[in-house]
Amino acid sequence: MMHKKFTVLFLASLFILLNLNLYAQEVTSKIHPFLQVVLLGTPADETVDVYATLDEQYPLDELREATAYLSRKEKQKEVVRVLKEFAAEQQQAVLSFLQSAKQQNLVSKLDILWAANTVVFSAVPQIIYGLAEDFDEIAEIRYDAPIDESEVIDPTEESQEVLPGDVLAPQPGLVLINAPAVWAEGFYGQGVLAGNHDSGCDWDHPDLINNIWNNLGEDFDGDGHTIEGGVFDPGDINGVDDDGNGYIDDFIGWDFAGNDNDPNTSATHGTATAGIICGDGTNGTQTGVAPQAKVINCRLSGEATSWLASQYSVDMGVDVFTSSHSYKWYFNPQPNYPMHRQMGDFELTAGVVHTNSTSNDGNSVGIPFNISAPGNTPPSWIHPDQTLVGGVSSVIGVGNVHAATDVIVSSSPWGPWTWEDYQINHPSYPYPVPIQYQDYPYETVPPGSIALIKPDVSAPGNGTTSTTNGGGYSSFSGTSGATPHVCGLVALILSTNPDLTPEQVSMIIQTTSVEKGAAGKDNRYGAGRIDAYEAYLLALAMIPGELTSFNAITDGEAVTLNWQTATETNNQGFEIQRSNDGKFEKIGFVAGHGTTTEI
Repeated sequence: MMHKKFTVLFLASLFILLNLNLYAQEVTSKIHPFLQVVLLGTPADETVDVYATLDEQYPLDELREATAYLSRKEKQKEVVRVLKEFAAEQQQAVLSFLQSAKQQNLVSKLDILWAANTVVFSAVPQIIYGLAEDFDEIAEIRYDAPIDESEVIDPTEESQEVLPGDVLAPQPGLVLINAPAVWAEGFYGQGVLAGNHDSGCDWDHPDLINNIWNNLGEDFDGDGHTIEGGVFDPGDINGVDDDGNGYIDDFIGWDFAGNDNDPNTSATHGTATAGIICGDGTNGTQTGVAPQAKVINCRLSGEATSWLASQYSVDMGVDVFTSSHSYKWYFNPQPNYPMHRQMGDFELTAGVVHTNSTSNDGNSVGIPFNISAPGNTPPSWIHPDQTLVGGVSSVIGVGNVHAATDVIVSSSPWGPWTWEDYQINHPSYPYPVPIQYQDYPYETVPPGSIALIKPDVSAPGNGTTSTTNGGGYSSFSGTSGATPHVCGLVALILSTNPDLTPEQVSMIIQTTSVEKGAAGKDNRYGAGRIDAYEAYLLALAMIPGELTSFNAITDGEAVTLNWQTATETNNQGFEIQRSNDGKFEKIGFVAGHGTTTEI
C-alpha cells in the first residue's frame, strides 16, 4: 500500500513538472532569451531586476509636432503630462498585479518609466512568468543586468589630490575653453537647472552645497529650502511623497541605484562631475564652468537607472543633464541601444539637452563600435559634414582633449558609430533594431556609407581638477571629465539666452568649437574643441526682439503684418515664414535695428 501511494504521488509530480515545462514554453516568447537563462538559475524566493515594455508606445514625432508652438518650458511640462497620462492608462492592469505582488513581498521595488511606457521592477521568477502569460499588452520583459561601476565610468587615470593655491584660480580646463571670459560678461549659469547623473555625489562639499537644487515640492514646513546646515531639513522629513512624483522625500534628487533619497556615497566620480558643472571655488579652487547653475543629483547603476534618472530630471524641470556613465558594446548582455535611442527622442521632445561621455576605448574596441551608449545617439542638430542624414536625438557625445596640450588623448574613442540592423552581421546582438533607428549604416565597400560622425565635440578631460569627497580637490580625466565641461557650457548658453531650443544649443556648440584634427566635423575631435566665449557670443546674437504688439490685417487677397518691439539685441532682421502643410518656408524679410531700446 505504501509503495502504491508513492507511485501515485510520483506520477502527479511528474504531471505537474510536465505542465510547468509546457507553461514555460508558452510564456517565454515574451521573456527575453537572456532573461530566460537568468530565471532558470534563480531560486524561487530570490528577486531578479527586470523591465517590462508595453506594446503601445506614444508616437513622439506626433507629440513633437503638436508641441512645436510652445515655449521650451511649456513644452517640457506638456510632454511630461501627456506621457504620464498615456502610461497610466496603458499600465493600469500590470501595475495592479505588481503592486499586489509587492504587498506579498514577491516584488521588492517598482518604478514606472512612463517616458517609454515601461515598468522597472524586481520580482521573483513566478511573478515574471505570470506577467508574461497573463498580460497581452506586454511586448517583452528584459533583464536589467547589474553593472560594476568601474565598467561604466569613463576616467583614464587614477585621481590624485590637488591642493588649492593661495589665490582663487580656475582649473586648467576652464581656462582652455574660455569660461572666465563669459563670467566677465556677467553670465555664470544663473537661472539654469542641470542634472548630474553619476555614481553619487558628496553634495555637502563646500564648493557644491550652495548650488544644490532644493526640491520645494517636498518643503513640508514651508521655509523655502530642503537643506539646512549640510543635512536634509528636519522639518521636511515626513515619509510622504509630497509632490506626487513617485519618490518620497526626494529633497535634492534620488539614488536610483540604492532606491533612496540620498545620492551621496563613498564614490568620488559623481562629486567630480558635479564640480566641473558648478563648483564655485569656496574652498580655494574654481572648478565649475557654470558656478551659479543649480544641480540635481541622481545616482545610477544599470541601464534602467539611467533611463529613470533621465525621466526624473525632465519631470523636475532640468534644462540640461549630463552623465559620465556609458554602456559599451562588449557588455554582457550588450546595451539596449534602441531604448537609449528612444529615451534620447523623449528628451529632445521635452526640450532638454543631454551631454554624455563616449568611453575611453579608443585603443581597444574596433570601429564602428568604439563609441558607447548613449553618447552614440545622434545630436539634435546635424552638422553639414554629416552628409548621411538620419534621425536626431537630445545627445551631445563628447571626446577628450588634454587640458595642457589641447590635443586629443589616445584613449578618446573613434567614430563613427553605426545605427543599423546589428543582427545581420552580429546575430548574437540581443535586441531587434526598429527600422526608424537603422538610419546611419556603416559600409566600407564603395560607394560606402559614413554612418554617424562621433564624437560631436571635444572638451578638456585629462589634466583637469575637480571637487572630491570630504571638501578637497583631485585630478580628473577621460571623457568623464570632458563631458561635464560641455554641460556647464550649455548652462552658460541658456543663462545667456533661455529661449534656445536643444537644436539651437547643439548648433551653437558645434559651429563655435575650435577647429581641431581633420577639417570640419571628424571622427576624432568631432566638430572641434568647445569654446565657451564664442558660443556665448552666438547665443547672445540669437536673442530675439521683445514684441509689444502684433497684428495681422487681411483685405481678402493679402495679409499685412504689423508689429512693434520694445527692445532688439544684435537683431539683423525678422524672417517671415508661412506654412500650409505644417512645413514652414520663408516668404519675406524685414530689416531690424541692430541693438535698440526704442519702440
